[in-house]
Amino acid sequence: MHLRRQVRALAMRPGQLNFPLNPDYGTGSTIRRVSLRARPNRVDSHLLDNFHEMRCSILHDASIVTAIAGQGIRLPTTACPGAIAQLQSLVGLPIGTPRRDFYTGGIARRHCTHLLDLAVMAIGHAQGPSMEIVYEAEVPDEVELPVPITIRRNGRLVCRWLVRQGAILDPLELRGRPLGAGFAAWASRAFEQDRLEAATILARTWLIAIGRRYRPSQVAGRPARDNPEMLGRCYAYSAGQVETAAMTGEDEVHLHHPQREA
Repeated sequence: MHLRRQVRALAMRPGQLNFPLNPDYGTGSTIRRVSLRARPNRVDSHLLDNFHEMRCSILHDASIVTAIAGQGIRLPTTACPGAIAQLQSLVGLPIGTPRRDFYTGGIARRHCTHLLDLAVMAIGHAQGPSMEIVYEAEVPDEVELPVPITIRRNGRLVCRWLVRQGAILDPLELRGRPLGAGFAAWASRAFEQDRLEAATILARTWLIAIGRRYRPSQVAGRPARDNPEMLGRCYAYSAGQVETAAMTGEDEVHLHHPQREA
């Protein structure tokens, strides 16, 4: 493994959080489901994982985003709902805006990472036909050995990567590629649009899988600033928000697998 690549990958994910440890870590998985439904002039999206649940809908006129709405159903901090208003900055953007443009110049740090991802995916499907897509990504708890992480689209396997400490070991053509910092740059060159979308969801699922190491339900009311490694990473941990933000103490949700196809 290339040490520099490993360090860059981990840099995007906090090394440690100040939460009570989860004694069951090593026996489960982080699962994220993302659903997208495109209809004429509208795209609805929904995200559900062990630690989050949210929705985002966009309206468009086949040229630009004309309206956008978000909903936070299960969120980790009391500051997170404020990020919904940040979505209004996307109104008026062309629906053909390249995905990378949403993540340059520190734009993403002014948003909820996951809500912005939903909005970007919804905008990306505004040019396509009416359709429904359900992605399911799974990242097993990583203890000592490498773990296989997977993502399926409507039940069919899209990506299966063997990973260790934030870097891909297999398939060989992706060996050493990071899942954290630097992911977007190499993935945008390696994958076409649909596969890139799936790969991005899988990398995000790896990013949040660190939460399985802890018991966030036991820190309700604790100041969010108690986790200094998170500072500046997103809206809730930005200056002006983190000073008064507290942890919500939401229970972890354990998702079950739907029927799958090979």
